[in-house]
Amino acid sequence: MTHRIRARRLFGISLVALAAAASQPAFAQDEPTGAEQQGDGQLNTIVVTANRREENLQDVPVSAATLDADTVKTIFDAGAEVTALAARVPGLFVESSNGRAAPRFYIRGLGNTDFDLAASQPVSVVMDDVVLENVTLKSFPIFDIERIEVLRGPQGTLFGRNTPAGIVKIDTVRPGDTFEAQGSISYGSFDSISLDAGITVPLADIASVRVSGLWQSRGDYIDNGFTGEEDAYGAYDELAGRIQLLLTPTDRLSILGSYQLRDLEGTSTLFRANILGPGDNELN
Repeated sequence: MTHRIRARRLFGISLVALAAAASQPAFAQDEPTGAEQQGDGQLNTIVVTANRREENLQDVPVSAATLDADTVKTIFDAGAEVTALAARVPGLFVESSNGRAAPRFYIRGLGNTDFDLAASQPVSVVMDDVVLENVTLKSFPIFDIERIEVLRGPQGTLFGRNTPAGIVKIDTVRPGDTFEAQGSISYGSFDSISLDAGITVPLADIASVRVSGLWQSRGDYIDNGFTGEEDAYGAYDELAGRIQLLLTPTDRLSILGSYQLRDLEGTSTLFRANILGPGDNELN
């Protein structure tokens, strides 16, 4: 049995208008998330956008945790998918019985085990201020990321419905005002390949564009113990891309438009259930 996702597209526009003269544009910044010491012995500032504006994590009245760009890259360089976020921050768990598609998120144990693709879930996933409500959209590959924030507890006031347990907020690398290019490639066992790249090109004083992409592939490596067939399952070939256009007509206004697409093919992925037999430690 094979599963396939063809041309799953996501389009979003984020409009940010800052009314106060002292306010800063809501662009993502490179900030460490560990307890590293500055030269004067003070902890580095951790910037979060839990209240839809950049604030010091210590000043935000929300239970939040962050993963910076370097940490996210380390997690997904080996070809992992979104379930690899499980247990990366306290209280967050992600599982899937559909391979690299349709994950289920839990925060503090609260989630939804409903297999219906249209089922509402207590944990919402928000990418660049666009809500990914369908469970298939929640499995969109993680690449070219600025930071990931996990906000624990009800978030309905600022982020709407389906957030009683919290949200996973993903901020991608946005276009900047200077040319920038980056990329990485890794190779591992089972012919596993992960390749990602991103490039920012300024178009004018008020416009810039960023194009980024990801390709991940792995061969079959799971044997079928019933038929005796070797290397029958576990393969996947995934391609995803993102195009972003940023317009900044004034210091107080920024408009970000993004277009994403994804193509996924693969053989069946095993879902482990009832793996231990009753009264013994033998694997079923």
